[in-house]
Amino acid sequence: MAAQALSEIARDEVTQAAGRLEAEGVRVHLFDDVGENNTPDSVFPNNWFSTHPGGHVAIYSMYSPNRRRERRADVIEMLKQEYRVQDVIDYSGLEQDELFLEGTGAMVFDHMSRVAYAARSNRADPIALERFSTHFNFEPMVFDTADEKGVPIYHTNVLMCVATEFALVGFGTFTKKARAEEVRMRLIESGRDVIDL
Repeated sequence: MAAQALSEIARDEVTQAAGRLEAEGVRVHLFDDVGENNTPDSVFPNNWFSTHPGGHVAIYSMYSPNRRRERRADVIEMLKQEYRVQDVIDYSGLEQDELFLEGTGAMVFDHMSRVAYAARSNRADPIALERFSTHFNFEPMVFDTADEKGVPIYHTNVLMCVATEFALVGFGTFTKKARAEEVRMRLIESGRDVIDL
């Protein structure tokens, strides 16, 4: 399937999901990307920015140049106008040092226990994670993963989800079984049911 067709399918799915959320009373903001910046992944804005309690916004360093072009000042300005944004912490300057941390793709948060889980990859650098964790009061927990070809999994959120009562984790992708057990036990200790994918 052509990239353009995939982009259209993704855009349609996001628009439908937004409609369902709005029907349930959730306020949704959709921003059109007309393609002028060659940003095929812009339907996933969670990678370049995130919002946090207390009015904090984080802007992230992105590995891929086309992902960097997704950052939009108008989105941040809308957040400032519509919500009580206290500060914006911009990590995009880390790109000059090739330290990347692609938002909530690279990190999966346990908000109750204040842990930021991250699978090390070229999109999740431990130094960048440490800086984020210091600013936002999370404990970083980094682990190594690999797919069937031995390549690190590019984003943590493709192998892990932490919800209020359960966690889904692809423990089979962890390269070190001891670290997988540490993560499993940490999640169990937080009171969650842990489901291995």
